Amino acid sequence: MGPKPPFALVVSEGMRNRGFTLRGLCREAGLDPSFFSKILSGKRSPPAEEDVLRRLAALLDLEAAELIVAAGRIPSEWHALWSDPVLLRDVHARASGGHAAPRALPKKAPAARAAAPEPVLPRHSGGLSEELL
Repeated sequence: MGPKPPFALVVSEGMRNRGFTLRGLCREAGLDPSFFSKILSGKRSPPAEEDVLRRLAALLDLEAAELIVAAGRIPSEWHALWSDPVLLRDVHARASGGHAAPRALPKKAPAARAAAPEPVLPRHSGGLSEELL
């Protein structure tokens, strides 16, 4: 069998850090231990329901957005990704290790363009959602 999927790694580490057994976590989260065991072994996909992922994140003291992304989903609070193509391009560039193409400046007077430099996103390790947004 191949390496554990990201979701399984994040959850397993969270369980270890918080002292949860599989059955204990599933009891608290309202999940079937047999089914969740298959998820953690990579035989089944992570839960698709955001409320389940958020419940697990809270129990494991994890950032919800990080667990949701590890499950292959996009957190609902990232709704701007769907409506802002520039933001989506920038996030994609950061996530794929590339650099985003420079943003086109809005058509304004030349003096206005020179006076308003484009904001730069800080690079820090404040969590996945802060790094991507």
